[in-house]
Amino acid sequence: MKIDGTSMSSIGSIQATNRVASITPKAAIPGQEQDGIKVSGRGQIYQSLLQKVREIPEVREERIREIIEQINKGEFKIDAQVIAGKLLDQE
Repeated sequence: MKIDGTSMSSIGSIQATNRVASITPKAAIPGQEQDGIKVSGRGQIYQSLLQKVREIPEVREERIREIIEQINKGEFKIDAQVIAGKLLDQE
């Protein structure tokens, strides 16, 4: 008798399907909790602050109008020392 490996592969897939079907989900077991996520108080504060930051417009239109007026009047000056100082203080 000669054993052919191709016939064995279909039996293995049927057995694997039966094993997966027999596993009981954790939620269905009485007396056990379902998996979940609990956010700490700090995490909740962080989320609320993050939401408030997202609501702030990225463009400060009143400041842009001021700068445009200064440029049109020829009064806008760029101070390299102030810019360098702000870049170095961004830690």
